[in-house]
Amino acid sequence: MSTTDESHVVVEVHGILVTVALDGEPVRCSPMPGLNLYPVVGDHVRVRPPEQEGDRPVVFEVLPRRTSLARLRRDNTRHGSSGATEHVLAANIDLAVIVAALTRPPFHPRFIDRYMVLAQRGGLDVAVALNKADLGVEPPDLTVYRDLGLEIVKVSAKTGAGLDDLRGLIAGKTVIFTGHSGVGKSSLVNALHETAMAAVGEVGGKRGQGRHTTSRTSLYRLDETTAIVDTPGVRSLSMAGIPADELGELFPEVSERAELCKFRNCTHDHEPGCGVQAAVASGEVARVRYETYLRLLHEEE
Repeated sequence: MSTTDESHVVVEVHGILVTVALDGEPVRCSPMPGLNLYPVVGDHVRVRPPEQEGDRPVVFEVLPRRTSLARLRRDNTRHGSSGATEHVLAANIDLAVIVAALTRPPFHPRFIDRYMVLAQRGGLDVAVALNKADLGVEPPDLTVYRDLGLEIVKVSAKTGAGLDDLRGLIAGKTVIFTGHSGVGKSSLVNALHETAMAAVGEVGGKRGQGRHTTSRTSLYRLDETTAIVDTPGVRSLSMAGIPADELGELFPEVSERAELCKFRNCTHDHEPGCGVQAAVASGEVARVRYETYLRLLHEEE
């Protein structure tokens, strides 16, 4: 086993145990009580050998995180710097790929906005993968997101269409696939990494909603420089607890025009002399994005 001076990557979390890649092999380890951070997938950790035969190796240090993707929570178990409670899904990620299905489950562009906010809040770049292209449904107009610099690829995990574009998008990065239940995140992981065997399920119900098939977050390495983190799907994302000034910074088109506002503490909602509202009225800022900003601004605690 490697020395305790080396760092290793967490590739899966199972309740109170974590799986760490030690010398290229996945090994179940026990986090030491009182760690500064509880390990999540993607964390770089230091591990010491078991003290006696039959014991597990022990994670005794979690190194500082470069980036993180966290869902906001309503309980009090993990607290974010802004006062919002949070559940960190993965750490040290370069790119969040928001996977959306063209149909089944129904496509909701505003869900992209929510994931963009959480990804940018954690320091991640963002891209979009439109899956299930084989179903023959025309993709929605996502010009507003392309104008913000997002790369968007159209793929089919079933037929393989567009997978080369997706491979090019994620090459050399550690990426996280995230999105609604049933959009095909795990199917894309399997299509890109034939030995991954990520659990997949069918979309069901009258509304075509996905079932939660993936039950844990796992990291799959495609090559020496590329890795994918697959996450359980979600049905909703709360933004409650993000302060107004921080939320504005997470909407680039809002942040860019905030300096034109008459009042320094402008929330861009009702205040006179608001540069953001003026930009929306003139068409410089997309109204659909502004409406999403207002919805998140007033989301209940």
